[in-house]
Amino acid sequence: MKSIKKLNPNPVLLAPAQLKSRENQLLLIDIRGWLEYWMGHIPGAKRLSRHRILKDISKDQAIAITCLSGHRSAIAAQWLVSQGYSQVYNLRGGLLAWQSAGYQIQRGNRP
Repeated sequence: MKSIKKLNPNPVLLAPAQLKSRENQLLLIDIRGWLEYWMGHIPGAKRLSRHRILKDISKDQAIAITCLSGHRSAIAAQWLVSQGYSQVYNLRGGLLAWQSAGYQIQRGNRP
């Protein structure tokens, strides 16, 4: 009998320290608008829309989603799971929690 891989029906929440320790293993996506992204984002985070994620990112890619407070990213992460993405993580508390934990942000339009 074939082994069936059970998909996690919900995104996994990550604390800032957990994201920091796994940042080289995850594709970090910031789902905010251009101006918000430009004003400050986690270094290495790419700004991608939902449509662009569906078009460009494999469904088995490990993805971490972030926004300012974690609210919009939670919605986007849940939506990605519903679209068949199997390794979706959400930064609990978003960029605000990242900064509160003492981690640096980057300004401008480069990831």
